[in-house]
Amino acid sequence: MKNLIKKSLLVTGSLLCLHASWLPVKGWLSEQLISFSWHQTVDLQQKTKPWPWADTYPIAELSFERLNKHVVVLNGGDPTTLAFSAGAIAPFNQALSTQPFVVAGHRDSHFSFLDEVVMNDIISLADKYGESQLYQVEAIDIVDASTGELPVLADDSHLILITCYPFTNTRNIANVAGSNSNERYVITARLL
Repeated sequence: MKNLIKKSLLVTGSLLCLHASWLPVKGWLSEQLISFSWHQTVDLQQKTKPWPWADTYPIAELSFERLNKHVVVLNGGDPTTLAFSAGAIAPFNQALSTQPFVVAGHRDSHFSFLDEVVMNDIISLADKYGESQLYQVEAIDIVDASTGELPVLADDSHLILITCYPFTNTRNIANVAGSNSNERYVITARLL
């Protein structure tokens, strides 16, 4: 009887460990597939989905050289897309155009480092043709998203990065009295 209990506990413990490791493994695998599809997109110069059933595809890559961070930007800003990487929000999802390029990402994953970006930092934006443009951070704002007014410049080729704010205590934010989950951290960078 004791052997059966030990074996049951061992099997249960093993299954719990496998279950707990599923999300990190899934996250790592999706990053690898997105990176591969980005390189295929640039090499073939055509849309390449990270997996056959994906609703999105990579359209650009952001590089923050000072921070040694790179983020592949997917097309779209819906929750499914943002679960896997940062997403460019339509109609501002045309890289290297004369209108703003607006990218949103989660503060606890793909854009968790945005609080380390400082004024005058240089950000490189590469498009699917492998062409890059440099942008310099000119404003960092915290705005109330419930007003519907985010600093998007209608006819200007700025890079705008958006994530939720604050960055700290994101797991317990609902428990903090007076916290406003409608705040957004917005970085605006001008084309050099």
